[in-house]
Amino acid sequence: MALFGETFNEQAFRQRLDRSADVVSKILDATRHPKYADDVHHQYSDKYLLAEFVTNCAAASQINCLLAIGLSSEQIKTLHSWAKTQTVSLKFQAEERCSFLREETKDVEGTTKVVEEVKVAGQTAFETTSKVVRTVTKYSWRFTGSYELTAVRGTGASADDKLRIASHEGSCELTTNKRVTPYPEVKVPAKVAEINITWLLRNLKDDAATACFSINRQHAKCHTPRRNQDVESALSHFRNFASWAGDLVSYMSELDAKQQKGRELSSASPELIFVPVLPLLEEQQPPEAEEAPALGQRQRSDLIDLASEDVEASAIEPATTSVVLGLADANRFLEEERRCIKDKFASLGQVFPSRDSLITAAAACFVVSLRHCLEVCQQLYGGLNFIECMLRKQLIAAIGKEVSPADFAEYMRFHFRKLFADAFAPKPFCFAVRRSEQHGPEGTVSIEEGGGGSSGPVVTMVARSDQAMTMQFALNASTSVSFTGHHCLHALLSHRFAGESGSKLSLVSRARQFSSMIVLVGRVVSASTFDPQHAFIVQNRDELTIPLVLSTIPTPQEFKDAIESLSPEQQRFAKAFRSMQLESTLFGIVIIQIKPQLEKVLNLPEDSLTKEIRLTQDLMQLFIKYQIPSDLLSFSGASDATAEQQLDAVKGHVQAMKTMLDESKAEEIEGRRREELFEDPFASTGTSRGAFFGGCSNTSAPTPESDCFMASDFMMGSAMPMMACCGGGGGGFGAPPPAAGFGAAQPQARGLFGAAAPASAPAFGAGFGAPQPQAQSRGLFGAAAQPTASAGGGLFGGGAQPQQQQQSASVSGFGVASSTSASAVAGAGGQFGAQPQRQEVPSQKYEGADGADDELVRDYTKVPVELDRRFEELDEDGALRPAIIKLSDSWTKSSQKALLAKAETSTLGKDEQKTEKDAAFDLLDALTKSGALAVEHASLHVVVAASHCFDKTVIETVVQGNLNPIEKVERSALIMASTIHRQPVARLLNESQQGRVSTASPALFVCDDCSS
Repeated sequence: MALFGETFNEQAFRQRLDRSADVVSKILDATRHPKYADDVHHQYSDKYLLAEFVTNCAAASQINCLLAIGLSSEQIKTLHSWAKTQTVSLKFQAEERCSFLREETKDVEGTTKVVEEVKVAGQTAFETTSKVVRTVTKYSWRFTGSYELTAVRGTGASADDKLRIASHEGSCELTTNKRVTPYPEVKVPAKVAEINITWLLRNLKDDAATACFSINRQHAKCHTPRRNQDVESALSHFRNFASWAGDLVSYMSELDAKQQKGRELSSASPELIFVPVLPLLEEQQPPEAEEAPALGQRQRSDLIDLASEDVEASAIEPATTSVVLGLADANRFLEEERRCIKDKFASLGQVFPSRDSLITAAAACFVVSLRHCLEVCQQLYGGLNFIECMLRKQLIAAIGKEVSPADFAEYMRFHFRKLFADAFAPKPFCFAVRRSEQHGPEGTVSIEEGGGGSSGPVVTMVARSDQAMTMQFALNASTSVSFTGHHCLHALLSHRFAGESGSKLSLVSRARQFSSMIVLVGRVVSASTFDPQHAFIVQNRDELTIPLVLSTIPTPQEFKDAIESLSPEQQRFAKAFRSMQLESTLFGIVIIQIKPQLEKVLNLPEDSLTKEIRLTQDLMQLFIKYQIPSDLLSFSGASDATAEQQLDAVKGHVQAMKTMLDESKAEEIEGRRREELFEDPFASTGTSRGAFFGGCSNTSAPTPESDCFMASDFMMGSAMPMMACCGGGGGGFGAPPPAAGFGAAQPQARGLFGAAAPASAPAFGAGFGAPQPQAQSRGLFGAAAQPTASAGGGLFGGGAQPQQQQQSASVSGFGVASSTSASAVAGAGGQFGAQPQRQEVPSQKYEGADGADDELVRDYTKVPVELDRRFEELDEDGALRPAIIKLSDSWTKSSQKALLAKAETSTLGKDEQKTEKDAAFDLLDALTKSGALAVEHASLHVVVAASHCFDKTVIETVVQGNLNPIEKVERSALIMASTIHRQPVARLLNESQQGRVSTASPALFVCDDCSS
């Protein structure tokens, strides 16, 4: 395990404690049975005592190690006196030298033998054997290493400021094959390492014989037995000491490796040395007088005792009332440690030489002492974290689970129901869009949170104003729309633990079947101006979900601290951006009801479109898809007309417009077909030109003089150039296509530009003797005249009539029948250009929660500034941050194309979002006559958000910070609620909660007294 790691490994720590359990049972009496702290019933104060116990044991153990490496009791007293006024450090300094000794040459026989045989007459006479001998030159060097451990006062400017604790010098002989020094001839210093031990010395009593570490529980930053300044200072010392000791052990190991025949310092292990830092508790302890050995049996001057008898100095309760181990137990642990160190030193003296070596027994003892110090530091770190881990486990056991941010949010909703008075209780952000209480809702708009296995509307503190406050927003650079309706100011308080909120917010808009509304999302930029950044229409069971992103800005105190040392110009620059960021926290939602505005723009009585489902759908299609001016559809008849007559007139206009659009569509299709036939007149017959002409009685191709061919027919643009003699009469201008072939019965005869010809006159171009269809009177551009006229008059001369009586007119030859400009039909639905005057609404008042009239129209842009000021005054922790609500780039829309179709889900990107916005603005432009009519049935919801941010998780906030996050978030909610409602905190609270809240957050009530 790494020393002082970020993560505490409880399992590894318990394994180390288990190895010490047998030793503890031998040290103490057989009747004693210390246990793990979490296995013994104890009080919260015992955890403080246990933290002091293990820290004092670690400090005493460190003094034991310093005594072992050469520091005497008198020197400790000297260092203790130095530490009262100046810093004291331990300084390790080493030197290395390498010098040439001699050159040696010797012959070395090789391992290879060469045998030669001499033969005479085929017989071996004798053999000779030879070996290879080579000359080797060796170069010898003397490597000398020395080090010195010194205690230094301050910077060690004079000799009196230095105190030598230990020193060593050793050497070894090295050999090389080349006369090149293996190490630098002189390396001074070879190693320098220094550690500040002022904390250790200052936590000894005046006699420098007892450790006296204690935790100041009254300090403002004392949170828990583990999280306080005293323990943090102790851990900082032991952390630095462990780093220093580890550095020296590494250097000594490198020095040992330079010996070509080293004894390896790895054998200098502190494994058998007892570590006296044990976080143990005991149910019942015998009195200390019975445990403590007589002073004559041990050398008091050499033993570091724990000062538990001085309650004021150590804050330790008497041993007879505490489950923490007593002074005598700690001294026995320390005595056992010293005994183990002496035994280890004795064994090292038998392995390592006492002198004339680079690594002697003294150096090995120095290394084993440092390694033991490392284990003590690690044990202290584990013991203190074990106490905190015990707190965490107890808290989780009490609750039954580890609380997540989502669990905490669920509790806060429950808590707010008890905290606030009924009139000011936070409410779910879910609003039904309806005209009045007597009308059913068109749909709902809500801000919902999801995550952690739960979802639902967020709760906000809301101040509602039913006064008809007038605001406006821009459709484009030249058009602004005014709207009135009730306003709601919401305060949304979120919370984050370790950067995690536990829930994801979404703006969800839902519409019922045959219902519709327009939703605008943007910012409030002034007291009377709303800036819509997004817009969309929700209709017919649509469900549009827009994820929301909350980004926080610095707290007021953080901003103030950051600009404190800036120049005036830099401060003004930062403040300017801060003001823009604060105004960006005003998230606005405008909901506009479509049906009431349709009735207004069409001059219809109120509530007349409630049950007109088909008409409403047709109107929206005409306004959105075709962008038909509202004047072409509105009622412009007599003022005394009945509601039914007015509605029938509008229906007639809508039907006439639909008929015209259908004709225009058919005309476009027909025009395209004529273009194709003009390019290839014989393409539709499926035959060649010769075969087509062969259709006549003549077997040869017709000539210009032939009765079967008339060039004038082609010049007239007719699609059927043959005369009646070839089978059938062709049409005149605008005649129907020849797809039926020659001789087919022709449709109704047409007049000029496709209008139906009168009964007395045959159609131009019709075959002679062809029967004429029954004549039907026609209006302008061929529109069929109606039998009777309604009160408002029919568009293009046609009155309102049932659907089955309508007869679609054929398209004209030149495509001019239906694409008529607005100026050409000015008399059909009212005078064009006659715009109604904009309605001026006087300033309304804001109604507070108490029902009393407050100041005139509330300037919402001042709310973030007021909140920022109150955050700075009342947020003692500096954890409440203003939040900016932004819309995600990807939206999700669920829609149903038909009643029997399944709902389909699609994703809306930036392009689709722009299309939605354009459609909504086009509809608004038609409903308001380009801003001439104000929108009366609208509502504005302004959301100002803030986030209470905790650095740790929910459990760690409680365990490590000793904070109750419920009270912290409660205070933040009251700060925001009092600002939104403009009421004192005492008035917002439920009577049963006032006493508790005044104790937990007294500053809230002091601020109320000052403001009143």
